[in-house]
Amino acid sequence: MAGGGNVVHYHGTPVWGDAGEVHRIAVSGAGAFVSYARPDQLLASIKYAHSVAIDNGAFSAWKRGLLIDWQKFYQWLIPHYHHPKVAFFVIPDVVEGGESDNDALIKKMPRCFRSKAVPVWHLHESLDRLAELCREWPRICFGSSGQYAVIRTQLWHRRMEDAFELIYGKHNFNTLVHGLRMLDGRVLGNYPLSTADSTNLACNVPKFNAKYPELTHAIRNADYAKNLSVEEVNKVILKARCAILKNSIESVLPPSKNDWIARGLSPYQMELAIV
Repeated sequence: MAGGGNVVHYHGTPVWGDAGEVHRIAVSGAGAFVSYARPDQLLASIKYAHSVAIDNGAFSAWKRGLLIDWQKFYQWLIPHYHHPKVAFFVIPDVVEGGESDNDALIKKMPRCFRSKAVPVWHLHESLDRLAELCREWPRICFGSSGQYAVIRTQLWHRRMEDAFELIYGKHNFNTLVHGLRMLDGRVLGNYPLSTADSTNLACNVPKFNAKYPELTHAIRNADYAKNLSVEEVNKVILKARCAILKNSIESVLPPSKNDWIARGLSPYQMELAIV
């Protein structure tokens, strides 16, 4: 589908390799998604990326069974918040918490951070809460959680359809939606997301033989790599894999709001109709 021309693809950091060169390739001309849990490359991201978004680290903390002192998070955010490249940050949330838990965290946010703050609607929460967030905030994040924690299952697709139908069908909100962990062509290409992030590059670029080994083979056997040392070849492979995978990810654009509304049956709905 056409549309989504202004989408920003946010690549999760840190992205390691060749003394920062792989990270520079990953975020140049694109977005960098920097977590409070791993802020290693925040300054480099601000230097090289087109746009920077800051994640509160709640997902990483939840996966590791940790608790975050949110007062310290806001203190850490202060020196970075006003930089023009910092587009938004994710308001502290409880991934598997109740709606009252997350509403309380929104209320506790210092008002001075309001203009760049973005709340999370967790897919296991009610559609009523989603509507309330859309009424109050110009941008929200979608977070996969609860029974919808695994992205791209039939249950997950059905929930995404319901959510966007509420936002753009039933209410015609102008709310922008950021997809947390949704920078996947099979997601981004089918839903009217404004922005999305993933750690695809950080995770898959170093996996020379486990992920897309054909890329590694082609780069290693290219003429320009034949007279290089093993260390030099590995650096070339890292940078080339990053550039190729980055281009593949960023070539996918989401449907616009109007295209999504006019699309008729979604790919998921058509699949169900055939079955």
